[in-house]
Amino acid sequence: MLPGLTCRPLTPDDVPAWVDLLDRAAAVDRPHVRDSAEWLRRSLTADGFDASTQSLGGVDADGVLRAVAVVELRLGDLEHLRLPCDGVVDPGWRGRGVGRALLAWGESAARDRVARRRRELGREVTADLQVWAPDHRDDVARLCARAGLSPLRYFSTMRRALPEGAEPPAPQVPEGFRLVRFDEHGTAGLRDLHNAVFADHWGSQPLTEADWERFVVGNPDFRPAWSFGLLDAASEGDGDLVAYANVYAHESDWPALGFAQADLGNLGVRREHRGRGLAQVLLAAVARRAREVGTAAVSLDVDSENPSGAVGLYERAGYVRVHGDVLRTKAL
Repeated sequence: MLPGLTCRPLTPDDVPAWVDLLDRAAAVDRPHVRDSAEWLRRSLTADGFDASTQSLGGVDADGVLRAVAVVELRLGDLEHLRLPCDGVVDPGWRGRGVGRALLAWGESAARDRVARRRRELGREVTADLQVWAPDHRDDVARLCARAGLSPLRYFSTMRRALPEGAEPPAPQVPEGFRLVRFDEHGTAGLRDLHNAVFADHWGSQPLTEADWERFVVGNPDFRPAWSFGLLDAASEGDGDLVAYANVYAHESDWPALGFAQADLGNLGVRREHRGRGLAQVLLAAVARRAREVGTAAVSLDVDSENPSGAVGLYERAGYVRVHGDVLRTKAL
């Protein structure tokens, strides 16, 4: 299946070798982000993920892991199935057709997973294979083009520097709202708010409780003490959560960056409360907190075609574009 390699599904025991493989590839590929060992381990054991059919490892004659691919599907995808295929080939094994074979396996595995999911849903739904890659990876662009995947969307990573000795200004919370930190307030109601906020965003579908646990509050990189919500103080009780900013610490990225960085994963404001400056309040709160805990920057990813004007919002808050990613897809 993979030229010159023995193939088998991955297990959690493969994670250390997987990390080593990613290290070797990173020296050549200069990736923007790195997955931690804990994240890889959780990926292989996540609800709805069958490692026996959705993962593939290729080992050489000495038993060294030289290639990996995984195909995922979020359980919350009900109207359109998205199947990201993530793969890596050892630089010393490139140019032998391993990458092409790995992507071909990924497409086949995705088609099988789509068929099972359609049977589970009892109806036909559209689906596509997805490959995400930094925009400087011309090799991935060529590989995807040969396999029939086309660019669909472009994303930018933006960063705000937080120089030492220059404390960001305190957030100015409008009257009628209350700013809370999630380590103190808790995250009750946050999933419902997230699903409501992103209902009108491109490609978004509701997160199930399992996916919410895996990707958000149960993510080992999630930092509730760096994350904030805004409550409508006029509502009953403690107030309804109407806006939020979730922040992560992807410490596996820090060595390559050369500094510690906070990563803003999601920023959202309920539709009826937009236009009141709440997003700016949250950005200010995140920047101030990030400086307090000793990070040197805040980073975020944004859809370059976001119709809400998010790019301009971030630029006004001091963020600048540092690199980009391309989403390529193929209908299944």
